[in-house]
Amino acid sequence: MLLILTSATIGGWLVIFVMLTAASRTVRTPAGDDKPRTVESPAVVSLLAGKLDAYGYPATLLDLAARGWLRLEPRPDGSAMCVIPPQRPQQQLTGYEQQVYAQVLSRAGNRSDVPAAALSDGFAGPVAAGRVHTGSVQGGRAETDMKSATDSFMAAFRKEVIADSRRRGLSRQRLSEAAGCLLWLAAAVPAVTGGFALHAAHVRAYWIPVAGFFALCTVAGIAVKGEKLTPAGRAALRRWQAECARSGTAVARTANDRLTAYAAALGTAPAMVRLFAGPRGQRGRPEGRTVWSSYTGAWREITIGEPAGWRQAGGAMIGILALIMLALLPATIAMAVLTSGTLRAVAFLAMACDAVIVVRMFTKGATLPRSAEFNGRVIEAWIDEESGENSTSYIPRIAIDDGLRDRAWVFTVSREQYARFTPGTEVRALVNPRRNQLLEIDLIPD
Repeated sequence: MLLILTSATIGGWLVIFVMLTAASRTVRTPAGDDKPRTVESPAVVSLLAGKLDAYGYPATLLDLAARGWLRLEPRPDGSAMCVIPPQRPQQQLTGYEQQVYAQVLSRAGNRSDVPAAALSDGFAGPVAAGRVHTGSVQGGRAETDMKSATDSFMAAFRKEVIADSRRRGLSRQRLSEAAGCLLWLAAAVPAVTGGFALHAAHVRAYWIPVAGFFALCTVAGIAVKGEKLTPAGRAALRRWQAECARSGTAVARTANDRLTAYAAALGTAPAMVRLFAGPRGQRGRPEGRTVWSSYTGAWREITIGEPAGWRQAGGAMIGILALIMLALLPATIAMAVLTSGTLRAVAFLAMACDAVIVVRMFTKGATLPRSAEFNGRVIEAWIDEESGENSTSYIPRIAIDDGLRDRAWVFTVSREQYARFTPGTEVRALVNPRRNQLLEIDLIPD
């Protein structure tokens, strides 16, 4: 009986879920927003096609190029250069289009052009500045709401595109927060009845109803985060799919054409999307990879180094080993004097190793100064996760191009510094090269 009741409650939960997500809602235009609507942007079309994360950003870049805000100039090697015209068009940009255009200007710096591939890295944020708390993360735990510059940029971009789509009446929230909370509470009913059913059957696998409860909550959470197309949204998607299909593949290979941007938004212009794909794409930890920089006045690829480790920290592990061997030096000398044969050879070998380590430490210390000051540009910012036995630490890091080396400096910074020194900002840094440690950092006045 309990098993039947459990099945019935699960079925009832699914029926309620389907009814709530399928229920039609009248999409209301916000008060005072009675301006005539322009055609939906490629970014909105990528949202309607379910491809916003993959194609929304490059499609917006292509659309800005087609509308005269940028100009894409192909290169013989298959890449492209993004040129910023001296005069801007007399057009209005949406919030997310302004965000993308500002990213182009930030990457260009003091130049009027930027490699298209460079637009896939060095994102300037926003970097969760409104959610940063005081204190340093070194040796502690950072707040989990901190994001890398790339993730912060993409999250803000996605939020603005979704808001634009909803204002146009093309999509709506698949499930409201109130309905989601109701479903989360209702998910406890089949979990409880399932637990009683297992107890009555003398089965101790109570993890099954618990896992089922979390599975139902996850389904409801995904629905709350998801977007559902309205009839107008479905019609707009079909219209653009038909338009791009009629144009064929020729337009999908033509830069500075607006229909190319819509084809890219639908995923039918992969060659144009690849123009903005850098060597590492837009995800992943950047250590050991390359980022474009124009700090010296010319574009070049800079390798992102690793944060301070035992190699960069003046050979800390070697220093510890030297201290251990130094403490054992009297015993080693006594063994060399009082013993013979193999033991004496081992003692002399240990003393020789100790001498080599000491010379290595002094040599390294002599070649590197204790402090150095330089001007540079922040070219990347990200969050490293370090998992411990019981917790995970989120550590902010930035990479700085000093214009002299082909390898960027990488430093661990505080949360305030992480929010302030976003990619694209020019800074003056005081560092300890022996330990690869950032001592002071400040903005360079304009």
